[in-house]
Amino acid sequence: MKKTLALVLSTAMLLSMAACGGGTETTDTGTSGEGSAAEENSGESTGGTVESMVVVLPNVRGDGGTHDLACQAAEQIAEDTGIELKIVEMGTAVVDSAKWEAGMADLCEEGYDLVIAGGSLMKDTIQAVAPEYPDIPFICYDMALDFDTVDMPNVYGVDFHQNEAGYMAGVVAASMTESGYIGYVGATKIPTIYDFLVGYIEGAQAVDPDIHIAVAWTNDYNDATLAKELALAQISDGADVVFPACGNAAAGVYEAARDQNVWAIGNDQDVAAKYAASDESIQQRILASVMKKVDNAVRRAYDEYIEGTLPFGTQETIGVAEDGVGIVKNEYYEETVPEDVRNTVTEYEEKITSGEVEVSTAIGMSAEDIEAMISSAQ
Repeated sequence: MKKTLALVLSTAMLLSMAACGGGTETTDTGTSGEGSAAEENSGESTGGTVESMVVVLPNVRGDGGTHDLACQAAEQIAEDTGIELKIVEMGTAVVDSAKWEAGMADLCEEGYDLVIAGGSLMKDTIQAVAPEYPDIPFICYDMALDFDTVDMPNVYGVDFHQNEAGYMAGVVAASMTESGYIGYVGATKIPTIYDFLVGYIEGAQAVDPDIHIAVAWTNDYNDATLAKELALAQISDGADVVFPACGNAAAGVYEAARDQNVWAIGNDQDVAAKYAASDESIQQRILASVMKKVDNAVRRAYDEYIEGTLPFGTQETIGVAEDGVGIVKNEYYEETVPEDVRNTVTEYEEKITSGEVEVSTAIGMSAEDIEAMISSAQ
């Protein structure tokens, strides 16, 4: 029978976990899967049996984003297989690596057959703890692990081509704009956020080489008021589709689209579905959403582990071709996006999958080249 436990680990709880031990001593945790990553130590599993697994989140559930999707995938696996499942929420407190490491170590001491963990905030914790528990396989999503500098033969990492998600958002935006002017509101000028933008520009220019793209930065992931002000300024200048990549601050962009009766493209979750339950006036201004399909990635990794084909000790990046990122296609999308535009979306998805279109990435691109690309669209 499936057992699902949801725990919120507050700072106090993490402190108590540290006091209970765990530490860094390598321990036989009773992993039941034959051919575990550590047993082979070859970068690939030989197949295993999982009777229990734990999903460790860097914050809490309920945002409709990547971590909720990971939990949904784990819950479906538990329902399909009958394995024991625990979901641990680290909470929303400021990251304290020492406490997180102690908490993760204690979970490893409990003897789970598989650990699933996600988000860039968990990176340091994984890299510190996983090598100390080589008999426990880890599946890590949405984080770029340092396999070149840290020996982790029991860890598999998967992240996502957010540039391709941005590209598909650009295709939709350029196909739907009536003014030929679209907007982008980013958080900070880091490679991941730039990657969305680079893809957005290329996707929009693929549809309309002369399109104008306004770019603004919040330098914050939670300031919805500022994000709204920036989006309103773009809309005032003529933008009729706006696309945010600024975390929780994106709520301000969606409010701006509603207030000015223009379109917004959701990011990182099914934004139309989210607002359908809470604010229909915003839901009606969400043109489409792009997201990292973490549920698909987690299920794919789990199945490959069971089959013995999961490439431990490596980092994979998946995108449109692997159904790892893309447009959320549901009733909201069908109702809002005209058929000819949906056909255009499918056409570009097929071009990316076939290799006919190779989307540029900001990862490794110089700041000068990125700024030149931005300037080319203004």
